Amino acid sequence: MSKTDHGATDVTIGSEVYSLAFTLKAVKNIERRFGGISPALQEVQKLSLGAAVAVIAAGAGLTLKPKEVEALEEEIYQAGIGEVTPPLIQYLLALLNPAAKTEEELAKDAEEGASKGKK
Repeated sequence: MSKTDHGATDVTIGSEVYSLAFTLKAVKNIERRFGGISPALQEVQKLSLGAAVAVIAAGAGLTLKPKEVEALEEEIYQAGIGEVTPPLIQYLLALLNPAAKTEEELAKDAEEGASKGKK
């Protein structure tokens, strides 16, 4: 389950909610780990447990110790890697354009366009 709004994607894993921010620091951490957003996206799409943990840690600004990494891996495994992956893909794609318009802004623009067309 995920929700993107105003600079964050919430990823729910079990009872824990991780808020992944659209920050330059997150991008740099992901690039450092994977060599870029595209390679990170490819690894997450392969349903890689390690990639999921790395993206969550980077996006949430977590510095995890080895035991904490194992605990997060277990949480993801229990929640189902297939359930956790879609919001991570959404997050990585959004990192490519973090200043994109929200759904509300897009709807407002559509309404304004429709009203201009009526004149």
